[in-house]
Amino acid sequence: MSDQKPCLKRFTAAVTALVMLVLGAGFSFRPMNAEAEDVDFNEYAEKIIILVNEARTDAGLKPVYAVPYLNDLAHIRVRELIDFWNHKRPDGTKFSTVIDQNIAPFWYAAENIAAGLSTPEDTFEQWKNSPKHWAAIMNPDVTHMGAAVTYEQNSTYGWYWQQLFIESAKETPFDGQYIPERYKIVPKCCGDLNGDDAVDMFDYILLMQYLTDDSDSVYLNDLQLESADCLQDGTITLADAVILQKYILNSSMSLPVKLF
Repeated sequence: MSDQKPCLKRFTAAVTALVMLVLGAGFSFRPMNAEAEDVDFNEYAEKIIILVNEARTDAGLKPVYAVPYLNDLAHIRVRELIDFWNHKRPDGTKFSTVIDQNIAPFWYAAENIAAGLSTPEDTFEQWKNSPKHWAAIMNPDVTHMGAAVTYEQNSTYGWYWQQLFIESAKETPFDGQYIPERYKIVPKCCGDLNGDDAVDMFDYILLMQYLTDDSDSVYLNDLQLESADCLQDGTITLADAVILQKYILNSSMSLPVKLF
């Protein structure tokens, strides 16, 4: 991963153009949007992660998990960028020193930074056109990420964006890890995993894929997991799949099934 210092251009025109700087990329210009009062920055950051996962899915790659801890670190980094535009931190250390290895052990880490553009979609499109940046997004070994965006009206570029990617060295999940969804599936009842208000073989197949897929490519959100817990014992196992299959084949049963 190579660093690139910002290339600053002076303009004498009335409108100030901003530089879009990305990892290994060139630059483009866009007028600053100073109206940031109504922006939900957490929502913008989550949209960035959604765009990453949609692009990875289109390429046949596994989605990456968002981690609250990594989001917090991304926020630290994005605020550092306001006064120190660099892949190094203000103290001269690498960007990755923001990560506490005791909390988030990793084999690999990468960051992508951008400035000047005011929407997740425009920023992501610029990153997409940067080969080195796109390589970080499409790295098949990446497992988790955080993202952040901030706006500082009196700063050089106004808008600042950061993505923090890692390949986890941890065998267990991170606290609170999740995969953001553009449209969250909301099951209507127990056993309705795909949210279509019916309990049928499509739900059974989805549950079996979740239980048996070694690639971890099948993700169920918290509401889907609650719906899949046909035994209401707090765990999702093949026993739940057996109960679900019996229910589908024999409508005289009712879900959930309580053993005691």
